[in-house]
Amino acid sequence: MDAVASAERSELELLQKLQAGDQNAWSEFVQTMRPRLFGYLRHNVPTVEDAEDVLGETMIAAVRALKDFDGRASLSTFVFSLAYRKIADFWRKRQETEALLEQQRSPLSVDSQSVEFAEILDRLPELSKQALILRYHVGLSVGEIAQVIDRSYKGTESLLSRARQQLRDAMIEAGFAHE
Repeated sequence: MDAVASAERSELELLQKLQAGDQNAWSEFVQTMRPRLFGYLRHNVPTVEDAEDVLGETMIAAVRALKDFDGRASLSTFVFSLAYRKIADFWRKRQETEALLEQQRSPLSVDSQSVEFAEILDRLPELSKQALILRYHVGLSVGEIAQVIDRSYKGTESLLSRARQQLRDAMIEAGFAHE
């Protein structure tokens, strides 16, 4: 049996255990998903506390939705799809009290280049930014990203291509890179 088939079988077994309410499976699921999911959320909400809140909401949504999850997508794709929607909910709620443009995102690092890069990334269209984060920070495949953002595979490939070009152009404009 090759590694891909073994991983798929292992994920299916984990899904079945989760759906059966196995507490050890839930612990494994949370330990596996939390670091990547938290990193993704941290790129999309202003504070660590907000990321923790959205992480909690995402995990609650996963508990509720996993009972009906059919396993046609990977568990990580399923959970990142939930997180993507919870981020949108977060900002929708936030806009009711403050203008989105007034929000300042805390950088992941105090390094000035990291701050500058985060600011450049924030200038990109939201969907482009999300696609780049999901691809290069979280490490999802193009197919998984397509499922998360509810687009076709080809549409997602095009989006990523445009997003990379937008990022290159923004970095050149900011003096971060050369043509």
